[in-house]
Amino acid sequence: MSITDDERTVLMIADRGEYMLAIGRWELPIKSLAKRGLLASQILNGGPQYTITEAGRTELNAAEHEEDQQLREIINRSSATLASIRGKAEQSAQLLAQAAKESEQATGDSPKVAAERWSEMILKRALDIIANG
Repeated sequence: MSITDDERTVLMIADRGEYMLAIGRWELPIKSLAKRGLLASQILNGGPQYTITEAGRTELNAAEHEEDQQLREIINRSSATLASIRGKAEQSAQLLAQAAKESEQATGDSPKVAAERWSEMILKRALDIIANG
């Protein structure tokens, strides 16, 4: 069973011990949750108010677990992507350093000057590749 964001919000509020009234924005989610047995209706202060059921707590915990799992997957993918990017950046730095050393032999420029010149050319080329595929 899946729940909407509004239904999850209602369950979270009800899980804290708050009574929910089926009015305004919360009317549809509350009635939907009550119909599925995730909220129970009580007559308090002259009208129906809703509290969370054990089934509601179970569904809320499952939704939170699913969200946590999705977040872990996003973090893992992001970490793997960053590691790949760092590896490519390190390879690029190693190749630039090699090019600067070879350039020193060919032009007599210091490796630092050669690296700066080559890095400008490399950046321009990279931007061209990005722009034009």
